[in-house]
Amino acid sequence: MGTPADPGAPPAPDGVSVVLFTSDLRLHDNPVLTAALRSAPRVVPLFVVDPGIAAAGFAVPNRAAFLAGCLAALDEGLRARGGALVVRRGDVVAETCRVAAGTGAGEVHV
Repeated sequence: MGTPADPGAPPAPDGVSVVLFTSDLRLHDNPVLTAALRSAPRVVPLFVVDPGIAAAGFAVPNRAAFLAGCLAALDEGLRARGGALVVRRGDVVAETCRVAAGTGAGEVHV
C-alpha cells in the first residue's frame, strides 16, 4: 500500500505509518487508513488479537468466526491493493509498538 488517497497531499518521501485496525475493518472511506496513506508512502495495516477479549468471555465461537471472516476479507482487499494485513496476538499497545519499531514507522494511526 503505497499510493496516497489524496494526490494533493504528498506523503513524506521515506516514511512508514502503521494503521491499527480495531472495530472499523473496512477499506472504503476509512478515515484512519486515509490519514495513514496521506502521511507516508508505505503503510503497514495491523490488527492485534487481544487475549483479554477471550478471557472476558466475549470470544464465543460465532463472534470468533465472524471476526476471522472479516479479517480474511480485509486482508484480501489489502492484497488486491498491493498490501497485506499484519495480525499479531497479545497486548494491543505492546504489539503495536513492536510493529512500529520493527518497521521504522514514524506514526501510528488509530
